[in-house]
Amino acid sequence: MPSAYRGRNRYRTFLKAGRIIAGRISKQKGVVGVLGTGSIGRRFGDRFSDLDLTVYARDREVRRLSEIISVGWTEYKGMAFDIPVLSYDKALRARVPSAFWTQIERWHQQNSQILFDTDGRVCRMLKQKLVYPERERKRLLKHYHQDIHEHLVFFPELWIERGRLYNVIDTLTHAVRNIVLWIYAKNGVFEPYMQKWPFYHLETGAVPEHIHLNVLTEIYTARIESVDAALAMRDKLLALCRQIGIQWEVYSFDEAHQRCVRNWSRVSAETERLLSW
Repeated sequence: MPSAYRGRNRYRTFLKAGRIIAGRISKQKGVVGVLGTGSIGRRFGDRFSDLDLTVYARDREVRRLSEIISVGWTEYKGMAFDIPVLSYDKALRARVPSAFWTQIERWHQQNSQILFDTDGRVCRMLKQKLVYPERERKRLLKHYHQDIHEHLVFFPELWIERGRLYNVIDTLTHAVRNIVLWIYAKNGVFEPYMQKWPFYHLETGAVPEHIHLNVLTEIYTARIESVDAALAMRDKLLALCRQIGIQWEVYSFDEAHQRCVRNWSRVSAETERLLSW
């Protein structure tokens, strides 16, 4: 992680503890592998970090091991534990993407260190599963593009007309988060845990658009006390979109309304009969 983060980095302490615990867990029946994730995987941990491990076990042993390992909300020597036990069999069978191999789960496990691995099974599985299919990437790009369009083009005007500045600012922050997710999908990097690490790939310089981090985070730090200031921020974000390749036709809410009026003239006679009054 970048040195810009404040606080003492306890990575080496976390890694030492993780290796000791992984060695003990590895002797349990049914354990296939142990990953050091979180602070161990990303090589940054401070007093707010947990000791994050992921244990892969044979399906028949997951429940038993979870009861003794996945304790949660406990702390030893200043470290809280976050150690899920996952079924190696289910992980191996699950397709990519899926409810198991989500974007966030792939990001977690891509940012990990293997602390124990039976016959290289976990290593081979991760090589097979930590991929980003092009069809998935295109689908996400389309989804984020649509959300950006709504939150940056339509919704600000709507809330300005309704007279609620805080809602204008809220829709701009939603636009920023979707711009960030669009950038990640564009570059084929997995979505991080957004509740905690929304700017991860930008902060670590993992994508070319990291040079725009200040523009993307300004909405969270600037004092926006007027409609004019909100519109100025919106113009910055629209310019950034054009610069990084997010293209669309920008038109007003009134123009959109006129298009809808014209579209009505093209509906079928049956549609007009059912929907007119």
